[in-house]
Amino acid sequence: MALQPLMYVVLLGLVLIVYARFLPKNSAASSPKTNVVQEIEETIEHFAAEMDEQNQALLDLFSRTKQDYEIELAKLAGRLESLEKQKHELSQELTKAHVSQLTQLTPNSPMDMVVASQREAINEQNLTPVFETIIEKAVEQPTYPGLSMKSRYMELFALHDEGKGVEAIAKKLGMNKGEVSLILQLSRQEEQTRV
Repeated sequence: MALQPLMYVVLLGLVLIVYARFLPKNSAASSPKTNVVQEIEETIEHFAAEMDEQNQALLDLFSRTKQDYEIELAKLAGRLESLEKQKHELSQELTKAHVSQLTQLTPNSPMDMVVASQREAINEQNLTPVFETIIEKAVEQPTYPGLSMKSRYMELFALHDEGKGVEAIAKKLGMNKGEVSLILQLSRQEEQTRV
C-alpha cells in the first residue's frame, strides 16, 4: 500500500502534463487561425490584383484589335469602291462595243435576222443589258455542226413541250426571259431553214 501515494503522485503529474498540453494548444490554435485568415486575405487580394492586370491587358488587346480591324475595313472598303468603279467603266465599254457590233451586223443568215429583230425590239424597250447577257451566252456556247438547238437545250424544249410559258421556263432554268425567247426563236428559224 505504500505504492498508492506514489501512484497518486504519478497520476496527478500525468493529469497536469495533459492539462498543460491543452493550454498552449488553445492559445497557439487561435494564433494560427488568425495567420491563416490573413494569408487567405492576402492571397485573395493578390488574385484580385492579377485579375485586374489581366483584364486591363485584355482590354488593351481588344482596343488594338478593334483599331486594326477598323483600319483594314477602311482599306477594304476603298478597294471595293475602286473595283466597283472599274467594273462599271468596263461594263460601259463592253456595252458600247456590243452595241457597235450589233449596228454593224447585216441580216444575211437566220441568226443575223433574229439578232437584228431582237436589236430593234431592245432599242424600243431600252433592254440593252438583257440583250448583252443573251449575246454573251450565245457567244460563249460553241456551235457544233450537226447539233440542233433542241439537242443543245433539251431541258428548255422539254419544258416548252409541256406547255410551260417563257417566264416559268426562265425561272426554272435560272435564265432571262429574253434568252429563253431568243432560243425558242432561233429554234423556229432553224426549223424553217431545214425545211
